[in-house]
Amino acid sequence: MNYPLRFPWRRWTCLAALVGITISGSVFSQATQTPRLVDSDQEPAAQAPLESEDMSRTDTQAEPVEPPAILSRKSLPGDITLAKLTNGLTILVQENHVAPVATVRCYVNNTGSSFEGRWLGAGLSHLVEHLVSGGTTKNRSEKEIEEIIDTFGGATNAYTSVDITAYYIDCPSNKTSTAIELIADSMQHVTFEKNEFDREMEVVTRELEKGEVERNRVRWKMLNETAYIENPAKVPTIGYRDVLHDITIDDVKAFYRERYLPNNQLFVVVGDIDTEKVLEEVAQNYAGTPRGRETEIIMPEEPEQISPRLSVREMDGDSIDLTLGWPTIELSNPDLYALDVAAYILTEGKSSRLVRDLVYDQALATSVNSASYTPHYVRGVFVVQASFPPDSEKAVRETILSEVYRLKTELVGEEELSKAKKQKASEVIFGRQTVQDAAESLARSYLSTGDPLFDEYYATAIQRVTPEDIQAVAKKYFLEDRLIETKIVPLNSQLAEEEDKESVGEESIKKYELENGLKVLIKRHPHLPLVNMQAYSLGSSLVETPEQAGLSNLTAMMLDKGTKQFSAEEIATYFDSIGGRMSISAGRSTLYGSATVLKEDFAEAFERFSDCIVQPTFPEDQFAKMQQLALLAIARRATNPQSEIFELFYDALPESTPYHLIQGGKEATVSKLTVSDCQAYHQKYFVPQNMIVTVFGDIEPEAALEAVKRRFGQMPKAENFEPIEYQRDNSIPETTQLHEQTGKPTGMVMMGYPMCSIFEEKEFAAMTVLDAISSGYNYPGGWLHSELRGAGLVYMVHAFNITGPSPGYFAIFAQTEPDTVGEVVSRSLRNMERAKSGDISEEEFIKAQQMIIALHAQSNTTISSQAQTAAVNELYGLGYDYEESFDERIQAVTIEEVIAVAKKYLNDYILVTASSNPTAGLPPQSAALSQ
Repeated sequence: MNYPLRFPWRRWTCLAALVGITISGSVFSQATQTPRLVDSDQEPAAQAPLESEDMSRTDTQAEPVEPPAILSRKSLPGDITLAKLTNGLTILVQENHVAPVATVRCYVNNTGSSFEGRWLGAGLSHLVEHLVSGGTTKNRSEKEIEEIIDTFGGATNAYTSVDITAYYIDCPSNKTSTAIELIADSMQHVTFEKNEFDREMEVVTRELEKGEVERNRVRWKMLNETAYIENPAKVPTIGYRDVLHDITIDDVKAFYRERYLPNNQLFVVVGDIDTEKVLEEVAQNYAGTPRGRETEIIMPEEPEQISPRLSVREMDGDSIDLTLGWPTIELSNPDLYALDVAAYILTEGKSSRLVRDLVYDQALATSVNSASYTPHYVRGVFVVQASFPPDSEKAVRETILSEVYRLKTELVGEEELSKAKKQKASEVIFGRQTVQDAAESLARSYLSTGDPLFDEYYATAIQRVTPEDIQAVAKKYFLEDRLIETKIVPLNSQLAEEEDKESVGEESIKKYELENGLKVLIKRHPHLPLVNMQAYSLGSSLVETPEQAGLSNLTAMMLDKGTKQFSAEEIATYFDSIGGRMSISAGRSTLYGSATVLKEDFAEAFERFSDCIVQPTFPEDQFAKMQQLALLAIARRATNPQSEIFELFYDALPESTPYHLIQGGKEATVSKLTVSDCQAYHQKYFVPQNMIVTVFGDIEPEAALEAVKRRFGQMPKAENFEPIEYQRDNSIPETTQLHEQTGKPTGMVMMGYPMCSIFEEKEFAAMTVLDAISSGYNYPGGWLHSELRGAGLVYMVHAFNITGPSPGYFAIFAQTEPDTVGEVVSRSLRNMERAKSGDISEEEFIKAQQMIIALHAQSNTTISSQAQTAAVNELYGLGYDYEESFDERIQAVTIEEVIAVAKKYLNDYILVTASSNPTAGLPPQSAALSQ
């Protein structure tokens, strides 16, 4: 849970980012022509359509004015420059020439839900964010902004937290100037059109309603409301519905005038840029905008907590989400470091005290985590959170309290402490892999502490923490009469959760084949001192039977639970101690393991990683625990409306297709699996002819190859191995419509049309373009988003390809209100008919192509993602370098081919709906059948 914050000293805020930060904006594709940017001296006729109030603070008809000058400037390590302009604007710039990309961001201080003053409780910062992000300005319309970003496939978005509002555009580095102009324009000149206000008010309302049925958001809201009595930290970022609906467009304009001042803004640019040029362009784009009055927000002092507090809420679902917390400190307090280490001791990694005990040894909880949340403006909270079945509550609660209070009476061992420190040092390096990570770290560090490099200082300070320091803070803050407890319980219970290919030192992928037939891919990439190792075995849903659904997932869970050389605890403890990351999972078509470690730890880490893949022992005692965890995860699907509709959809697919088998299996199948089933699966499919191993990162290829030979070269070649058959029947004889009545106050829609596999290269590329036209590519957009989200009918809607080596489905997913399910279905079907009719403009088509190419490039920038792409393509038989021709395949698609695949595939479909209503409410001619 680390969006949008990722650096270690605000690790707990990562959870807040998921459930306490609201996000708006969208990502646009390219257009056929670049719209002309409106100059300050543009002739009046071109401005005629924009007649609403000009929110800028300058007279644009006056003579050209000089840009604000640089008042102060400081150079910092890492090619970082911190500058302040005479109008109060602060600028942070970092040059990073690893890849030809950049991120342009602006952070507005004295905003966020805790800093709204007389509008407190309205979520006004978030509503304004929706209107400012891509909204009409005095220089260009909303549509023109979209078209400008379309021309370079930029990714733009915004978010609001408790103490900040942020806007950004990620772009190719040669479009940095345009991105700077667009962000600066939005920070100064939004006009707030009435139609945009009405639309975004509806969108925010839907978002607020969605948050009321999501356990993670409710859990965060309950914690804040229980921990804080006087401080505005108790108010949810999105606000309260009734207060939100009292907001007028005049309130929005007043807030923008008062808060969106240069002296409240931090402008950040990181990437393949030139510092001097960036400083000049930012200043030029703020010409004529003077410093405003300083914003003074008086924060009430939060009274000391003198007795335990408890809050309980019933929600749909079969599990309990428990939070136990204690009031602590503000960010500036020196106890920060010892409290964060204490959180790591408790729950960081599989070998940590509570994770090992509750999740693995006793199998009482499906998850447990802890963190020290330390805002800069109010005292924070140290929390431990866990999710578990109701019958485990007493044992889970007692175990958590016992381990927390144990920190007061027993000193932490040097080995545990050393592990936590190594994890922190590793986390800093992992958090610097993208320009987005770097920009976010610099900005939030500066805004909260005044030091852009505070995260590095933090990592150093962590290394000075002693066992005595941890014991001291535990005694000081973990007091029984200061306990904060919140619980979400089931309803009706008795109780009321690309690194650039041209970068310096990077080499191309090298392919090898060992004597036993195992394929190996190795790539040297010395950008960061990290090495990633992966191993893939073809199979999973391709080889599972309905009677053994979930077998590959359970087998994956068992691979690191004991080998011939190492126990489960030894494996977990080792990776935790080096700050490494290892996971073994089952995908739709493969079972795979991946580990990323610091380069100095590669040799020992690879020995343990490879032992998990080659020599697992499948201990009986561990199998019982993993089977129970798998069953708990299956049961938890019913608590999430999205998981629920996906499961209903997969259930409705033909049994002949592997997509009918939901990943993880069913309770009825997983409960019958045995350890012998897992052993048999491993013996049959973990053979050299069916596998591939990769090593990517800061390592010499020769050393990597020798390590692979030593560990994997002894695997015997399977006799009479039969390659897995991909071709399966995915046809739907006729349109099928099913509806499920649930207890959740939301409406879910999922529909799918049979489509081709990835091997039908031209058709698959055309379907990918159709996907982008109809709903955007990885980000919201296209016809469905514009029509359904624009009309306020859905909180989210997206179309996507569920396919692979076996032919799959073109799917549409939407979340709406129970009473609007039928309308959403009807409009979705109408848009599919539009595609079949050929109503696709040349402009839409080119935008879609450019969007796919730009966003796809950004999805493949880390060594682990590059290794995964190369490995899977090679394993499928496409070739490890198949990715290199991606752009060419997309550019080769024609409009006629898109229309052809729409006509071929968008015919009979399976439609599944779920809501609190007894029927889907479809029109009579397509009324849903009762399931």
